[in-house]
Amino acid sequence: MLAGSEIEWKQGLGVFVPFGGGEHDWAALELGALLASAAGAPLRLVGTTSDPARGRRDASRLLADAALAVQRVAGVASEPILAEATEEALVGAVEPATVIVMGISPLWRRDGIGSTRKALIRRASVPLLLVHQGPRPGGLAPREGRTRFSWSLEAQSP
Repeated sequence: MLAGSEIEWKQGLGVFVPFGGGEHDWAALELGALLASAAGAPLRLVGTTSDPARGRRDASRLLADAALAVQRVAGVASEPILAEATEEALVGAVEPATVIVMGISPLWRRDGIGSTRKALIRRASVPLLLVHQGPRPGGLAPREGRTRFSWSLEAQSP
């Protein structure tokens, strides 16, 4: 799903990917890295600050792991951004983006896209792309791993 207007690559600070480590977030990160690479734009990963009341650490380690994976596989460097775990803070953190690429909620079939994603769609001033991971290998998969089939055959000797 793409919400927003046409992408103007000369404006904004690059591709922003709100990242929490879920399967759809990884798909969004792959697409975000490919977009950033193709456009020669910076890639920024957005995570949350700590929330001691809820027993949550900040996302800096998660963002570092994701950044390292993208750097190794796609050759795209990224910058981490930490924001409070509120809709207001997330909207503010992604405001300078050229485009936002975000994974859909893992509970989307039951609960819809969620209030945070709805807030971004309503309030973001730049195009926002919601991503759902599919059965095929992602864009960062090695060429030999790509196939149009989601299964493989294995030969067994008698």
